[in-house]
Amino acid sequence: MEKSDGNENKQHSDEPEQQSHNNVETATPELGSSEPSLIQVMEAVDDFVKALSSEKDPIREIPPAVEPFPETVDSLVSKMESSGLGRDESEDSAFIDAVNRISKSVMKLRDLKLDSTPVSSWLNRATSVQHRAVSLLDEEFRHLLDRSREKKNNNNNNDGNNSDHNNPKKSSFGSSTNESDRCVLQDHEEEEESFPDFSPESISTLKKIAAAMISAGYEAECCMSYEMSRRHAFKEELSEVGFEGINVEDVQRIAWESLEGEIASWISIVRRCSAVLYPGELSLCNTVFSDQNHASIRKRLFTGLVSAVTIRFLDFSGAVVLTKRSSEKLFKFLDMYETLRDLIPAVEKSDSDLIQEIKLAQTRLGEAAVTIFGELEKSIKSDNGRTPVPSGAVHPLTRYTMNYLKYACEYKETLDQVFQHYESNQTDNKPDETETKPKQNREDDDEYKTSAFARQMIRVMELLDANLDIKSKLYRDLSLRYIFLMNNGRYILQKIKGSVEIRDLMGQSWTRKRSTELRQYHKSYQRETWGKVLQCMNQEGLQVNGKVSKPVLKERFKIFNTLFDEIHKTQSTWIVSDEQMQSELRVSISALVIPAYRSFFGRYKQHLDSGKQTDKYVKYQPEDIESFIDDLFDGNPTSMARKRN
Repeated sequence: MEKSDGNENKQHSDEPEQQSHNNVETATPELGSSEPSLIQVMEAVDDFVKALSSEKDPIREIPPAVEPFPETVDSLVSKMESSGLGRDESEDSAFIDAVNRISKSVMKLRDLKLDSTPVSSWLNRATSVQHRAVSLLDEEFRHLLDRSREKKNNNNNNDGNNSDHNNPKKSSFGSSTNESDRCVLQDHEEEEESFPDFSPESISTLKKIAAAMISAGYEAECCMSYEMSRRHAFKEELSEVGFEGINVEDVQRIAWESLEGEIASWISIVRRCSAVLYPGELSLCNTVFSDQNHASIRKRLFTGLVSAVTIRFLDFSGAVVLTKRSSEKLFKFLDMYETLRDLIPAVEKSDSDLIQEIKLAQTRLGEAAVTIFGELEKSIKSDNGRTPVPSGAVHPLTRYTMNYLKYACEYKETLDQVFQHYESNQTDNKPDETETKPKQNREDDDEYKTSAFARQMIRVMELLDANLDIKSKLYRDLSLRYIFLMNNGRYILQKIKGSVEIRDLMGQSWTRKRSTELRQYHKSYQRETWGKVLQCMNQEGLQVNGKVSKPVLKERFKIFNTLFDEIHKTQSTWIVSDEQMQSELRVSISALVIPAYRSFFGRYKQHLDSGKQTDKYVKYQPEDIESFIDDLFDGNPTSMARKRN
């Protein structure tokens, strides 16, 4: 093993080392022995190191009590090589304390660069022993780290946790199985323990070895052993949960249905890293290298461990961003955006470059989401079909748009963050904002003033309104045009009222305006459909020279019958899918027509000759009118003759 630069070393205080002496029973001499105990020798070495720091005149020889110390440590190394660390905590501590002292002595003498043959001879012996001792510590360090991993693997194999059947957390990164757009990370209660794979004794020994190796000037070797072992452990952990990786070039070629499964698995794995694996690695690293002087080491090791895996995650997200964009992909992109956003706190203790890489990948996903949301606007604008929906029903575009927006609003906070970031980077487009702002006054809607996503929602709703207005003109029948507008307007309003997120985004004034428009459509329908019917029951023109004109009266009844027959025949095939609106329409029609007809019928029927003449002109009784009105708007025409019979 090559020794790294000693200038990086930081000496430990003697206090914790002295505390461990009280536990070293094996280091005390036998009764009657004249040989000094290990504790006594180490105390002599401590005095020697202090003397080197305060001695004005350079020493020429090693104190007798310190002279045999290299051989003492060498014996301890031989003993530990045969028995290994971990059997007796007191012996382990005594050995590590001895290594710390010989390292301090070696480093201090090197710094002083003394020109003395006895000192140089002792230094050479001590250096050789130190190297042998640290090599043993390095081997034990790797062994402790690897043993915990092997123990976990054995437990997993025994428990069957590494099988898909028994481990619900495992998901195949290469699987095309579709999962929900909203991936929910399962609880990992069994992993609440700080270090489930390490015993407290192992953690304690790892800390001591790391401190001893770094203090001895072997920081590079210690860090390399730690990083290699933890990389292997991390690789095995990811493999266990299904991370096998996917060639980013394949992302461009596979079908979206298959890619959805890959994205769902990616989300699950990254969220597991955010919630469990990365925090666990950070905690272990901080504990093993807990010395206050090891902050840079902790940061460098943690960054190295998480960077390699994170970059693979980012490569995948970058490849997904480059796929062909369409509106249905929005929600997977937003899931990935949120996943990377949640990953940042888990790596905040790493190098800033890694955090910037994650933020850059997140930004690209956000920009892609903005573009995809823009595809919805394009689809509304380009939907210029010239075939009206039969019976004035809700248009498929309305259903698609409102369901899409309802789902999008489940990501309200994320989309607002995405659009705010996008708007801040698009300052050149600010003069155009006045063209996209809604016309109605929203001074009472604070949400509209602050929410970037709300402005996008308003924009989409206005585009949908404009498109529906154009589509309504495909109906030559003005009454059916208003039924179409009522159907679609009611559907939109009900979707908004049924979603707290959409309602909050759109604001109260927008909802009130939509309700007012529906009432206007209703009134316009009544005027276009029933205005002429009511006109034929007008009393004006019925009397000539003070008497009711039978020919005029007969013509009025005939006109009423014709108009009502045509309305019933036509509008019973029309569809009002919202039951409440259907009922409101029928009630309002009944309230408008029935009283007028009952009054007209009651007042003028007597002026017609009884018998066949009455039956010829009076086709409906007042109670029949209400029954036939109930047939309207159910899309199921009923023969009037059959119903009367």
